[in-house]
Amino acid sequence: MARADFEVITGEEFQRVATALREVDSRLPGQLRSELRKAARPLVARAKAKVRALPTHGRSHTGLRRRVAAGVGIRVSTSRHPGVTITTKMADPSEAVIPRGMDSQRGWRHPVFGDTDNWVTQHTGGSWFRETFADGRDEVQASVRQVLENAAQTIADAGGRM
Repeated sequence: MARADFEVITGEEFQRVATALREVDSRLPGQLRSELRKAARPLVARAKAKVRALPTHGRSHTGLRRRVAAGVGIRVSTSRHPGVTITTKMADPSEAVIPRGMDSQRGWRHPVFGDTDNWVTQHTGGSWFRETFADGRDEVQASVRQVLENAAQTIADAGGRM
């Protein structure tokens, strides 16, 4: 069987592109995480404002809307499963269902002041969470697109192309 060997001698342009690729490869995940977090921040602020503005009934308040707003956060990943996750959590694990219940037309069931013999279904009247992020999806996508375009431009500039 015949064997063919060949050697490619790279030029200066190839070296510039290879260097730019290494730089982009090492910087891109951090830039992407930063941009995703930056793009999600206004949406998180809107969601927090919406949950705080939900109507209340009666004169005294438990601070529930404030506690739900405090638990809204951002988790960004660029590794195995890349993306942005907006999370809600409550300091008290027994209240974990409340943010979802407050976002639902169906509401959530809970005992009245811990009395497990007296349960009520509580409604807040609309989506403060899902609608906010569905409405802001385009903003986040545009931010991701811009980061990727910047990376592509860095590589193209290194190769001497515009």
